[in-house]
Amino acid sequence: MNNEFPNANFPVPENQLTNYPITESNIPKCVILAAGASTRLRPLTNAMPKCLLKVCGKTLLERTIENVLTAGIKEIAIVIGYRAEMIREFVKQRFPQQRIHFILNPNYASTNNAYSLLLGRRFLEDEDRKVNYNLLLLDSDILFSSKSLPYLLSIKADNKIAVRVSGEHDEEEVQVGINPDGNINFIGKKQVLNNTTGESIGIELFSAEAAARLFAVLDRRIREEIGRSEFYEAAFQEMIDEGVMLKAVDVSAFPTIEIDTPEDLELAKRLKVDE
Repeated sequence: MNNEFPNANFPVPENQLTNYPITESNIPKCVILAAGASTRLRPLTNAMPKCLLKVCGKTLLERTIENVLTAGIKEIAIVIGYRAEMIREFVKQRFPQQRIHFILNPNYASTNNAYSLLLGRRFLEDEDRKVNYNLLLLDSDILFSSKSLPYLLSIKADNKIAVRVSGEHDEEEVQVGINPDGNINFIGKKQVLNNTTGESIGIELFSAEAAARLFAVLDRRIREEIGRSEFYEAAFQEMIDEGVMLKAVDVSAFPTIEIDTPEDLELAKRLKVDE
């Protein structure tokens, strides 16, 4: 793992971690992906979707929605599939005053998150069916600090991906390679660890223009069948290869963990994300 990241914004002193406001002109719409069955967490997920597992008294989805709202983003859509009604009911009860959209992936058992993301396209479209809103994309199985989103939104780049550079890394992660200018040149799981710089943590922001291109790439790959079983990072890589600039934003100073296994869940319970 190559941890050299010349343009990293972190680490920064704790006393400099403040709130970073967003303006009316750049407020994105948020799509949260929560359709998967999370088989690696069974039996914990036999009767409950992963996003409703509790960590320190709150569900993962609850924390994610709270973080999105705290960052000033009010328009949220959740792509659901496995135990869809359970998620609907939880969100309606926990956030009764918040209008949150639900998008059903009926094929969740035979597709991957690229397919779920494509289903979110209509949420970003205007009356003329043109993608006309910036996109904040979140996986629903991430435990992360409430400071992460405001910081990511504050960085001056149209398209950006939150990455963790410091700490230990393994082949289970979505790896990223980063150029000296801070832009990502590789994202995925097929790279040798020594040739990568860090981990994508599952939080991304795209301009409306880049989101439109992302959905076009997803649509074509899924129509060609390859995309049905892919992770959405394959579409990111295609965009990078086309010349789209995706800025790496190092959020290593903020506690973050993706929960895929029972071991991850136990680690998450010891993570101090609220401090």
